[in-house]
Amino acid sequence: MYTLMKNLSGGIPDAILFDLDNTLCNFIDAKYAACRAVTDFIGTGDEKELFEHFLRPVYSFEDTQHIVDYMKVKGVYTPEDADQVTRMFEEIKISHIHPYPGVHETLKHLASLGIKMAIVTDAESFQAERRLKKCKIADYFPVMVTPDRSGKRKPDHTPFRMALRELAASGSIWLVGDSVRREVIPGQELGFTTVYARYGDCFPQYNPEFTPDHIIDRFSDLLSIWNLHNR
Repeated sequence: MYTLMKNLSGGIPDAILFDLDNTLCNFIDAKYAACRAVTDFIGTGDEKELFEHFLRPVYSFEDTQHIVDYMKVKGVYTPEDADQVTRMFEEIKISHIHPYPGVHETLKHLASLGIKMAIVTDAESFQAERRLKKCKIADYFPVMVTPDRSGKRKPDHTPFRMALRELAASGSIWLVGDSVRREVIPGQELGFTTVYARYGDCFPQYNPEFTPDHIIDRFSDLLSIWNLHNR
């Protein structure tokens, strides 16, 4: 789908900004598992149909009001059941969140090199903090920028600029994410080196005008970009 335009080597960056969901952890898989638990409980529909309900632009992607609407469409809504399944949805979702293979080892190596690291995510603070804690990687990120903090969502430049200010980063900046629209495009507009986490992109969209500087198919491939394991 994409071809590598540049093969930058050497030069450890001053800072790396990371997306969270589907870059560091398996968010979509977890959400499908939670949707499956809901449809099994209410006895109608399936996880794919409920997941697609969450894609509607009427609420945010994580708003459980989508589940309430789905139950009403299926004719199985009661306030009591809605309360129970929305709580269950959140519990199942967080229980299925896991870091991708190599995340712990790679972040530990990057931190040992003195690279500043931050999270820039479209998840709200409460959700993002729960996922970082579940993955046991919160300590690597002294800065986390969320929409409720910055007032904006990606691809707006505001969250990225806020992260850089809080990191006090001014040198070479790398941006790692699974979305061309939300990370690669704004990253290139801001002059960052962009790393496209292709392994996590569940909704790939071809855009020939914005080709990432690097493509990785495993998180640990970050190390091979700079041959950091030989440093």
